[in-house]
Amino acid sequence: MNKFIIYIDKNSIFKHKNNITGNIYFNFDGFFFPERKWNDFIIIIINNWINSSYNILSGCTKYEELYFMDGPFLMKVRKIDSEVCVIELVENHTNILLSYRISAKDLFEEILRNVNLLSKYCTEQDWETDEIRKLQYLNTKFSTIF
Repeated sequence: MNKFIIYIDKNSIFKHKNNITGNIYFNFDGFFFPERKWNDFIIIIINNWINSSYNILSGCTKYEELYFMDGPFLMKVRKIDSEVCVIELVENHTNILLSYRISAKDLFEEILRNVNLLSKYCTEQDWETDEIRKLQYLNTKFSTIF
């Protein structure tokens, strides 16, 4: 099974009013998506990703799209059996840059790891917004699954 990592650079996280941005990107065996040091609305997208990955893992859906907020990038995730997903890394909604087989559980756990990291970081910074409260709720809710 292919491995991947989500990188979040805590040193890049910046809060302006209620908007929190930071560097977040995937590394699929040396292929960076959308690109190395991609900057985006980090809390919003990780909240959406954890919900989507849980929907796939729990069997609620067999297909989800994980979006980045800035730019034309998304990941199409399709569950092909009880344990395996295919991820298509897509630019401009139609241009498939890479197709990748991963464990559904690994996808969920990697996103959850980053939910936990961000939740702790925001608590340390004493930041509070609606999106951070949602992040902290999702962290508590999904951390008990494994």
